Amino acid sequence: MSLNHELVLKATKSLLKYTEKRNESGNNKNLLAEEDEVVHLIISLKKMVTTTRHKPYRVPLRVPMYNESSSVCLITKGDSESHVDKLKSFKIPQIKDVVTVLQLKKDYKAYEAKRQLISTHDLFLTDDRVVNSLPEILGVKFFKAKKTPVPVNLKAKNVYNEINKALSCTYFRQTTGTCTSVKIGMTTMSAPEITSNIETAMEAIVKCINKGWGNVQSVGIKTGTSLTLPIYNSIPNAPMTIGETGAKQTSISASSTKGSDKKTVAKPSTPAQQKKSKSPLSRQKATSAKTQQKKSAAVAGAA
Repeated sequence: MSLNHELVLKATKSLLKYTEKRNESGNNKNLLAEEDEVVHLIISLKKMVTTTRHKPYRVPLRVPMYNESSSVCLITKGDSESHVDKLKSFKIPQIKDVVTVLQLKKDYKAYEAKRQLISTHDLFLTDDRVVNSLPEILGVKFFKAKKTPVPVNLKAKNVYNEINKALSCTYFRQTTGTCTSVKIGMTTMSAPEITSNIETAMEAIVKCINKGWGNVQSVGIKTGTSLTLPIYNSIPNAPMTIGETGAKQTSISASSTKGSDKKTVAKPSTPAQQKKSKSPLSRQKATSAKTQQKKSAAVAGAA
């Protein structure tokens, strides 16, 4: 099963056109919103998820969202200058800043400092060895802004390729509930590029969902300032007619009585075969009527 390509492309073009008109008209009331907005993929499930997974699923994209103009911050465990200098020596254009865990505890302890750090960068990468300790250090602000740091393996043989691979993907976080949002592109991208990312990402996301497409109720796309445009809706099961219901009940009755004791199965009787119980008064009337008939017959014979 897959998405309808023409429908996805049409919805993407409408979303980009709406965003462009909104920015040109100046009706955007959200003063904190930037011109380059993130396009989100909204996935609704039929069955609610009750278990949480802290580590997100890595979802590949056909066209990377983060280019040279994007700002990415890398959080690392090592506090030595040589370790930080080694990461900066890769000269990955997206990596604008490298911050250690010790710096987060000291320099970004204040609420205003954390807020400024969130607004400065588009994406946060972190050493997978410290990912479990970051929620307590960063606080709730990072999670509400949907900028939870993405874990990467900085102990890999080729750290350069590991970081570039992380920058070319998006991430599906399995949360409790029935609705999940996934970053799928930017409004600066073209409609065919976003459409390609949506189709590529959904192939990987469905594999991470229990029962796959059978558990997907609907899929839509939106920005932070727009409504959700639907691109997929699950078709409900066709309702049964009265005849189909009766036939099914008859087959169930036949299968349930098959092999049962014949003495316990009562056959339906017609009204003519049913014997009506008579009261003593009715039996007395019937007897007197028969006696009267005999007397009348005797008189007629004598005559």
